[in-house]
Formats: sequence, structure tokens, C-alpha cells
Amino acid sequence: MSTRQKILCAAVAAAGWLAVGMAAAAPVTYTTFVVTDVSLGGRFFHNASVYLKFVGDTADVQAFNVTASDGKSGSGWQITKGTASVEIISGRRVIRANFLPDQILVAFDSENGGAGFSSLVGSDHHVEAGYPLGMTGTTIWSLPDLVTTGVWSGHAWSCIGYPPALRGTGRCGDPAAYPLHTDHGPFVIHMPYFATNAAGTIFDDFEGALNDALFSVLVGP
Repeated sequence: MSTRQKILCAAVAAAGWLAVGMAAAAPVTYTTFVVTDVSLGGRFFHNASVYLKFVGDTADVQAFNVTASDGKSGSGWQITKGTASVEIISGRRVIRANFLPDQILVAFDSENGGAGFSSLVGSDHHVEAGYPLGMTGTTIWSLPDLVTTGVWSGHAWSCIGYPPALRGTGRCGDPAAYPLHTDHGPFVIHMPYFATNAAGTIFDDFEGALNDALFSVLVGP
């Protein structure tokens, strides 16, 4: 198995975060942008412009270095302390909502090359590394850390159960079963654009996503 196929999921989901501050305190804003299908409060929006935002402090960025029970490893940076929100633009409609606490985190698995917005969902509060929006490929490979201002691109995954190929299913779970809670009702983001093999399953955990997204880091006020 190649290094690229080691999973972002294992790195983010496994226990053992190192409580090590990454930089002197400064405000930091993470934003992702994607055009995709979402619903909020029961209203569905097709091919909407979706902005996810997480505002925190660089002092709360922590390092992690974990090894899963199957021997796969991951290391990088993550931030769980902060406030998260979403903005949906569909035609002339602009809808903004704030996520309730303890659902959204931002993570960067520098060992395996993935970054984005992950979530804590379900009755067991488990981590979904590729949901609501994880990114792989293109320039996200060159992301240096979570405290350097810049903009990067990547293939967009909004996948419950990421990575689907490595897990043997080749399919993402139903996101409607894991809504994220906001002050405007439940939020669900879909992944309508992906490539499949002859069996009809997602063929690759990195290039299988056919949609792209942007990920930005802004340090400072």
C-alpha cells in the first residue's frame, strides 16, 4: 500500500493528540469553498456556492502523531477549539448559519497529504475525517501547516466513511444520517461528483472525487 493511500481518517480519528501549541497566539481563520449540493433546515440547494469557516487561535493548533491498530500511521496538525459557520449562496439567496459547538475541527495530515474540515457526529461522537469537506491532491499536498497564510486547492470529499476504497466498500455513507447541527436547523452536504470503476464503486481514495475545492488559511485579525 502506498503512502498516499494511508488514510486521513485514521490520523484524525485515532486517540493520542499531542497538546502542543504550534505558534504564538494569533487569530486564525480557515475557509473552504466548494460548489455542491447541500441542505439546511430541510431546504435543498443544488450546485450552491458553499463556504465553510472556522475561526480560532494559532495557540490552539496541536500536533498529532498516531499509529492505528493496523499499523497505518498519520501525523500533522489539528485545531478543535473555535467557532464554525457556513454560508450558502444559491441564486440570489444567501443563507448563513452557525454550527453548534463541538462538531467541527480543522485537520492537516502532513504525512498522508490531506486537509480540510472534519466533524464529530453520531451518538458515539465519532470523527468523520472526510466530512463535511476533506481535500486531497492538486496543491493541498504543498500545504505547510495550519498557521501559514495562503490558499490551496484539492479534490473535494464530503464522504461519510472516508476512505471508501481502502475500507472495502467503495461507497460513502448517507450524510442525511449524520446531520450537523446549526442555529438554522440540520446541515447536510452531499458529494454528487465522483468516479467509479466497472463495479460501480469509487475506485480511488484520492483521485476518485471529481469536484474540487479551495482551502484558505488567514493568520491575523
